[in-house]
Amino acid sequence: MLAVTHVSVAQTVRTVRLTTADEVGISAAYYPVAGDSAPAVVLLHGFATNRDEWSGFASLLQRNGIAALAIDLRGHGESTRRLTAQGPELLDYHKFTPRDFQDMLLDVNVATDWLLDQPGIDKHRVGIVGASLGANIALRYTMFNEDLATLVLLSPGLNYKDVRTDDAMQKLGAVPLRIAVSQHDAFAFESSKRLIEIRKETGHASDTNALIICTGNLHGANMLKGVKDLPTILLDWLKQVLLGVAPEPSPAPTPSTNTPPTKTPTPAK
Repeated sequence: MLAVTHVSVAQTVRTVRLTTADEVGISAAYYPVAGDSAPAVVLLHGFATNRDEWSGFASLLQRNGIAALAIDLRGHGESTRRLTAQGPELLDYHKFTPRDFQDMLLDVNVATDWLLDQPGIDKHRVGIVGASLGANIALRYTMFNEDLATLVLLSPGLNYKDVRTDDAMQKLGAVPLRIAVSQHDAFAFESSKRLIEIRKETGHASDTNALIICTGNLHGANMLKGVKDLPTILLDWLKQVLLGVAPEPSPAPTPSTNTPPTKTPTPAK
């Protein structure tokens, strides 16, 4: 593993290179925090984007005592090579099969393992935040790792690129959960409501604010940029479950200029 350190806006960001079990090179940006027992999250981007979509939110987490590791999923960003017996193989998401998308679970696995090995990280307070395809991958990963401290999903789908989530939700257990979705992002909205219903059916629906509904049609991590209060709402949630910070009364959300407003977190019907 190779790590290069640079400083940006008085915050440290490290570029990290990882190798998966199937020899795919994964690039990531690590936002560390000071302390001996810090919580952390892995950030998974959406389809056809890269880890840069998390830069603002990752910096926000870092400033509030939560470390973050934002990775480029295979075939995206700088994670485009696999080592084979015949030499390097180029990976391009445009040419991916359903199996290639499912193999992204290996990317999450190596990222989570690396994060757990970092000095100063509390192994019992590590969660995952995923957007769009990354949300599906995040939820599915919980089937193979029952020790996650929390899970945040932005615009998940019941089945996207053949990465299913309904069966994974049935097995999620008591992991603290938040789902954020735009009301007019039709497929993600209907999928999110169904996932919450499945959560209730399994007997783990004690939190009535698990579903955060935003007006408009923004998708995935774009909601963090276009819905003014959503980053703060999610930050407060993560501080509550990972840092034990009691939530403050939420003010009525207000829209950003020329962007859809949020709605106060409400349960799915």
